[in-house]
Amino acid sequence: MSESGWNTIDSDAGVFTELVEKLGVTNVEINDLYSIDSDTLKQLKPIYGIIFLFKYGALDREYVKLNKPINGSYDSNYIDQNIFFANQTIQNACATQAVLNILFNVEDLQLGDELNNFKMFTTGFDAEMIGETISNSEIIRSVHNSFSTPSLIHQEDKPKPKTYDDKNDGLFHFVGYIYKNNQIYELDGLKQFPIKHGECQTQDEFINKIPNIIQERISKYDANELRFSLLAITNNKLKQAQSNNDEIEIQNQLLKREGWHKENELRKHDYTGLIVNLIKNISKEKTDDEWEKLLQDGRNKTQEMIAQSIRNQ
Repeated sequence: MSESGWNTIDSDAGVFTELVEKLGVTNVEINDLYSIDSDTLKQLKPIYGIIFLFKYGALDREYVKLNKPINGSYDSNYIDQNIFFANQTIQNACATQAVLNILFNVEDLQLGDELNNFKMFTTGFDAEMIGETISNSEIIRSVHNSFSTPSLIHQEDKPKPKTYDDKNDGLFHFVGYIYKNNQIYELDGLKQFPIKHGECQTQDEFINKIPNIIQERISKYDANELRFSLLAITNNKLKQAQSNNDEIEIQNQLLKREGWHKENELRKHDYTGLIVNLIKNISKEKTDDEWEKLLQDGRNKTQEMIAQSIRNQ
């Protein structure tokens, strides 16, 4: 399947939560992490895995040439260890694949019929073959693409996706961290094997150790590099609150999910045409000077809003 069959989707907790639910997974959600420390992670227990988003750049390419991970050590016997691991064969599927790499390694998780059948079908496959199978899965691709924004602008000669951006410092990349078989594993679809990061016996031990592992990874990059993001794959916090009869938390979770749903609905629409028509209607009866004044007023208003936001911090 060509890469054009997979569209770019937003790196967003609400998107990933609804995506896995549409694939049939139950009692799972994805939450944004605004800090990586044990106390924050304990509040989200149980945690099935952590997704780390970063700018894939020169350092990562250097270690690829050396055929070694930046941290940790390869586990070439991962298939015998019953570790599900898929290589990334399609750039735009990177986020979805990182989520699946984690979910397929969680014991006793209700994956639903489609993903259970997929997991059974790919049992014993190597990472490259599983990656190709994911890329050719019509069900996974269609659910993934349902979260992409439609475009009303047709590109006749759409360029192929680039491996690196204009600054040649890479595109964003997703990797997953799990604990399984008494080990912490990093699942990076661009690597040959899963990466071991040390022994881990329990959920609490994972929560205590994973912040240092990720901080060590971040420390390898330039001190000015700040383009990192973290997501935690957890149980469904609304169901958890309901089972605990925690009315305040139930309301918090309902509001969170309502916001996710509204944002996901907005993503299904392309507002390019609306914006163009609005601009045409505003500008058609104005002179060049009047139009320039309108634009300047807008710039001034924006600067005032930014200044007010800074003062309120």
